[in-house]
Amino acid sequence: MARQINTQSFATKATLLLCSCDSNALGAVITPIMAVLALTFPGENVNLMVMLPPLFIIPTSLLAGKLSYYISRKTLLTIGQILYIIGGVGAAWFYDFNYILIMRILLGIGCGIVYPIVPTLIAQFYSGRERAAMLGRANAVGGIIAMLMSLAAGMLATIGWHLPFYVDLFFVLVLIMQLLFLPKVPPEKTMAALAASRNEPALSATQKHFGARAWLCIALMFVTMTLGMVFLLKMAIIVSERGIGDAAFAGVVSSCQIAAAFLTALSFPLVYGFMKRFTIIIPILATALSFIFISLAQGIVMVLIGACIFGVYLGYAIPYLQTTVSGLVHPARRTFALTVLSTALFAGQAASTPFVTLVESMIGASSSELFITMSVASVILAVIVIAYLAATNKGFSGYPYATVAELEEPPSSTSESPVNATPRI
Repeated sequence: MARQINTQSFATKATLLLCSCDSNALGAVITPIMAVLALTFPGENVNLMVMLPPLFIIPTSLLAGKLSYYISRKTLLTIGQILYIIGGVGAAWFYDFNYILIMRILLGIGCGIVYPIVPTLIAQFYSGRERAAMLGRANAVGGIIAMLMSLAAGMLATIGWHLPFYVDLFFVLVLIMQLLFLPKVPPEKTMAALAASRNEPALSATQKHFGARAWLCIALMFVTMTLGMVFLLKMAIIVSERGIGDAAFAGVVSSCQIAAAFLTALSFPLVYGFMKRFTIIIPILATALSFIFISLAQGIVMVLIGACIFGVYLGYAIPYLQTTVSGLVHPARRTFALTVLSTALFAGQAASTPFVTLVESMIGASSSELFITMSVASVILAVIVIAYLAATNKGFSGYPYATVAELEEPPSSTSESPVNATPRI
């Protein structure tokens, strides 16, 4: 008989939180050793080591969302984690640039399988405030693990270029925890068959589709990520241009941003419980304010303040959109919906570079003017979102699939929205 696993146990929750670290750790190992790799492989385009994994994450994530209908999500998670480990550690095994690129592709495929599966498991095992807390903690833990891995990779790179890749051995522990502490989740096809055997009604046309509100969240993920990535792309450049600091200082700024995101993510369930739908305004305005500080910075303090404020965006935006989308689609469609949301995240990252190039061709190559322009764009986006939320607030019917209903109701209420409710747009 299969061993019963309590999803409320500390071990299961800790496993889910650590499983969410893959995407955060994707660049944690490679970013601090780019200069070392450039010296090790002269004449090679080492930027491909950073660019290739996200390119393979997008199609793999969509495929994982489809496969979850036929294959257990725990099985998919295990396969993805194994590929991630091989792709991460395998890059250290041979002195061949093309071989390393193949390993980076394998890393991206593994991450593409793992990344969308974890929030769907959290959405299945937990509800209400507990779900919001778990999604917030997942982003917080992912950030702090990435920071530690980045520091370890930087120190190991002083010994040899191949040693930092062994940092990904950390995920062997995560794999073992997955096998031991995560329950076997049946494929969504089996869940649908079980529902049919219980004479539960088949999904209606409305339940099969995501709905406009879910698509708006997906679009918002793409737009905010495209704008937000400007910080990561240009922060080190503007610091260098103004003589504020060197690459080491840029690393400190990145650490401050990650630390701020960690602390912010921990407060997410409390803020979400209070502000509800309007929580998304905080990260959008935080992006605008952060860019203003960076554009005006003439010294270390202003840069660090800007970095910490930007951490608020990372700590709130992703768990907000994951939590909201999980409540706007039917449970049988949740895996695929969160997969599409994840795809929008990585697509926004990929689109940020050509977007910045386009904006710079219009306003000039000044990093300061670029940050000011992005700040104005973020404010305009915030105004649009506020107008939409205010216009639809009166007729807001909560989350139609009873997944985050507790966040929309007074604490004393335990009622949930019916699963056949029609979401308002």
